[in-house]
Amino acid sequence: MNFVESIRIKRIMPCVADPAKIRVIAGADRELGEILPYLDQRIPNALYSKKSGFLTYKRGVSLITLHAIGEIAMAQIADESDANAILEEIKDKINETFEERDQIDLTTQKKRVTVGPLDLYGYLPKTNCKECGEATCMALAVKVLNQERSLDDCLYLSEPKYKCARDTLVMLLKSAGYDVE
Repeated sequence: MNFVESIRIKRIMPCVADPAKIRVIAGADRELGEILPYLDQRIPNALYSKKSGFLTYKRGVSLITLHAIGEIAMAQIADESDANAILEEIKDKINETFEERDQIDLTTQKKRVTVGPLDLYGYLPKTNCKECGEATCMALAVKVLNQERSLDDCLYLSEPKYKCARDTLVMLLKSAGYDVE
């Protein structure tokens, strides 16, 4: 028996981090909350937040986030064909993990993956405008990780066109244990 029968693309938008690529919002045919802790154990670089209800991981340069409600967000995807192939892989991984869930130990704490300045910088506007008070976007990324600054200091991240980038930054920071709104 499959846990998920289908995952369908709901929306395709330009990628904020790389205009030559797309970002995708897709939906599974059921909620994923039950399977996320198991996937966390099976995907080596996954970051899981039970409290926030999501699991996120990198696949090459692409960032993929599975939400407990069944929504799947992907950034830095080559094209719609690539998106469909990745969604098929995700569906297969979910179903394989569901079949093997009795063999997965959820009591063992998974070592947390760290988030570095380059991880954050990849989703910042890269304008080096200095409006945040820092000389560069990279400097802001470092200060955010040191908890000396906030994502709110970047005025661009409050603009609608950067909403996806901001949401991704928030998920990355939360999954690494940072308190972010």
